[in-house]
Amino acid sequence: MSEELKDEMKKLKEELANMKEQLSELSEMSDRLRKKPRLFHIDMGEKIHDYVGDIMEGVAEGISGELERSVFIGPHGVRVSRGRREEDVVKTDPAKAASAMSALGNEYRLRILGELMYGGRYISELQDKLSEITASTLSSHLDVLEKAGLVAQEKVRGRYLITIPGRMAYKMAKKIAKFIEKELEPE
Repeated sequence: MSEELKDEMKKLKEELANMKEQLSELSEMSDRLRKKPRLFHIDMGEKIHDYVGDIMEGVAEGISGELERSVFIGPHGVRVSRGRREEDVVKTDPAKAASAMSALGNEYRLRILGELMYGGRYISELQDKLSEITASTLSSHLDVLEKAGLVAQEKVRGRYLITIPGRMAYKMAKKIAKFIEKELEPE
């Protein structure tokens, strides 16, 4: 297993441990809210902390269920799927998939996504990093990425941010490129 894959698996394990810890904290908070005497009264005939506790419990159960169904890191760092029920399977619209793949089909768009992986950037910051292309070309690349759902622009501040699908698409493109490079290497 390559070092990069080991590092990625280590990061995934750390993220999973962090999520489990947060889930445990949410569960403990829910228990405390249920046991704690009312600190205030809202004249609705209900205890507000019971309502909040029920919501927190529901959220915790939902997160736990998702973790159980989707991500499980085994003792050897292997991703183990526990299977998906039919209703969990997402049907993909080929037009949307083609749009995302088309958006990834340009070196500068991939470089833009790479810049956004570490935080939001204003167009001027992106222009500084990609000085070999004009501002209008950069803007059109950002439009393509935004239409594909890979980046979003803040309405108030105007920064560009990478979306979760954008992160996944960028990582996928990098893995495909590494795989192809490895396959093309002479033995």
